[in-house]
Amino acid sequence: MPSAAPFSSRKRIAWIGLAIVVLLAALSREAPPNGQEHAALAQFFGRFHPVLVHLPIGLIFLVPILEFAGAFGRRDDLRAAAGFVLGVATAAALAAALDGWLLAWSGGYGGPLVIRHMWSGVELAVLCLLTAWLRARFASEPRRWPGFVFVYGPLLAATVALMAWTGHQGGQLSHGEDFLTEEMPARLRAWLGLPARAKPAAAAPATGPATVYAARIAPILTRSCVSCHNPNKIKGGLRLDTYAQLRRGGDDGPAIVPWRPQDSDLLRRLNLPPDDDDHMPSNGKNPLSPAEIKLIERWIADGASDAQPLDSL
Repeated sequence: MPSAAPFSSRKRIAWIGLAIVVLLAALSREAPPNGQEHAALAQFFGRFHPVLVHLPIGLIFLVPILEFAGAFGRRDDLRAAAGFVLGVATAAALAAALDGWLLAWSGGYGGPLVIRHMWSGVELAVLCLLTAWLRARFASEPRRWPGFVFVYGPLLAATVALMAWTGHQGGQLSHGEDFLTEEMPARLRAWLGLPARAKPAAAAPATGPATVYAARIAPILTRSCVSCHNPNKIKGGLRLDTYAQLRRGGDDGPAIVPWRPQDSDLLRRLNLPPDDDDHMPSNGKNPLSPAEIKLIERWIADGASDAQPLDSL
């Protein structure tokens, strides 16, 4: 009779977690991020995602350590702590996934990488909830120890692996898709089957006339802007990885207006104070120097062409 209350409490918590997962999946399916910004208040709360997301990462990694230490050291206190930590990690994963959807939906994000990362967060929340539920079931009775070892163990390993993959995708969104492998030694790249690191592009194309855009403008955009405005991450509906996409503009209209730098949204955002929400680059990484901003302004004033000869600047 005394165990009825804890069981009822665990069951209630499990149903609450399941309800949150269903809500999260419904939001991700019916209101996916589409590159358009929404309410400022939603963006305010969504921007806590980078803070919240580190909590489940650390806690999920801690669970197998506590399980192994408790099993081999015969420490029941450590194994009990593993169950508690897993429960907190599950709650944190649910909160981080919900806040991640809110950030992506309200912050103007879009693209395949954003969508994959969002659904990986949903799947991680589901796996955490299932792992925590099974652990509570198997650990409650000694006769269920085979299930604890052969079902819970592999499921916990899968949870850790999915968490690492989801975190890796988040790192790609924040720092660029090649952030983890950019400085990887050549031998390790070859062993992992990765292509050799690309050599820095020449100042101008090897064939055809050297242009201002190819030699001077594109390298600046690639270094400082493309990590947030590329085919896999289309913030604000704007891509800056090609000249055609730059001219196409984004959700706020044209990014550049030839011969009219004062009406070009790209230049306006580059000149905003760094603490302004609309400042570019928004992550503060690789900011443009005043000389680079002046160069872009002069290029736009000259017509913003991709054919303007370099020697005409």
